[in-house]
Amino acid sequence: MGFYEDYIKRTPGSQKAAERAQAIIPGGVGSAIQFWAPYPIYIKDSKGSRIWDMDGNEYIDYCMCYAAMVAGHANPVIAESIARQAKKGTLYGLPSSSATELAEEIHRRYPAIDMLRFTQSGVEATMYAVRLARAATHKDGVIKVEGAYHGASDVLLVSTAVPTTTAAGPAWMPSSIVESAGIPAGATENTFVVQFNDLESLEYQLKKHEGEIACFILEPCMTNGGVIPPDPGYLKGVRELTIKYNVLLIFDEVKIGARIAPGGGAEKYGITPDLITLAKAIGGGTPLGAFGGRRELMELITPLGPAVHFGTYNANPLTTTAGLTCLKEVLTTEKYKEMDELGEKYASGLEEIISRLNFPASVTHEGPLGGIQFVPEKPHTYREANQCNKDLWKEYWYGMLSKGVIPMGSGWFEEYSISAAHTVNDIEETLNITEDVLSSIKKKLL
Repeated sequence: MGFYEDYIKRTPGSQKAAERAQAIIPGGVGSAIQFWAPYPIYIKDSKGSRIWDMDGNEYIDYCMCYAAMVAGHANPVIAESIARQAKKGTLYGLPSSSATELAEEIHRRYPAIDMLRFTQSGVEATMYAVRLARAATHKDGVIKVEGAYHGASDVLLVSTAVPTTTAAGPAWMPSSIVESAGIPAGATENTFVVQFNDLESLEYQLKKHEGEIACFILEPCMTNGGVIPPDPGYLKGVRELTIKYNVLLIFDEVKIGARIAPGGGAEKYGITPDLITLAKAIGGGTPLGAFGGRRELMELITPLGPAVHFGTYNANPLTTTAGLTCLKEVLTTEKYKEMDELGEKYASGLEEIISRLNFPASVTHEGPLGGIQFVPEKPHTYREANQCNKDLWKEYWYGMLSKGVIPMGSGWFEEYSISAAHTVNDIEETLNITEDVLSSIKKKLL
């Protein structure tokens, strides 16, 4: 019996739950990424670094809701703060002080953010940041990185998951490939694509469209295609080129923000962008995003300026209370150090196993975020990561699930996320399971 069959055998409760859900919810899931064949596990409970499915199977979780659960599942400190706030109200439609306090804490971590506005998600944060950049510059062009995911807004859902079978253009000038039906041509005609870690690719597009580009949006550490850190000097070169061509630089830190460092990528790499988008970690496990930056840019937001930003649920007291508790009481200096140490232990352990087994894979990571890349050498671009042996990844995915580990998000391009709740024992147990799974795969497929 293979790993896929093992998975089905141990999850009949999830299969039943999936059949019920699929009758009323497309795919039976709230987001497409939550689905995998033949059905995903349906969750009954969670705590710390662990979750339990409908059949009572226990898993060490490294997806952690795609890095959003940085505090761990059901963190008691955050849960208590949410409960206290819920007794006072969950939604006012009027401002409350918790939003101000959270904004001040984010500014403390991110000095480049003079002012910010809260949103309900990272999708909205990036969408509004691009709108603001266009309003500020009176230009329409947007440059993004091939393979980078910045949410599902029309303007940015371009070249986010390019199949290897798709004609994607040369590496120095990737094609702009629209990723969804229902997006009008006009929505993406001003979206241009470059390669990550490739300054020549960026300058080519900046020259070709000089005077037309409002902004360049990128994750300073890429988290689609596994985790791909910036090459030395790359971000410095990006900042210099965007200044040279009078283009606003947006750091999308939805995943890495307040994650790979207290001040995220801006702190880690010592680069000051014009705008920054945040979500996940700043919400403490609740739906919260934000975009912010220089004061003169942010003062273009309504009601101070002409760039519209609305949202009934924005900056509601429940999510801002949870976020404030997470940043001030959970993600302490000591906790960041601990997560970094666990991240180093896990990455080095994976590398040692891969080397000893002579397995055709590599490991990339930045602090507590990382990924097993099923390519022999560490990739520096999405296009290199996309050479992933999808068959090996699929076996790894079901093998880890069948042995009680959710190793990453449910796609080869996702990353693992070590949270404040993970322990040394979690890492050691996971490494032992990983060795068993990779050994089995090698005997079976290699």
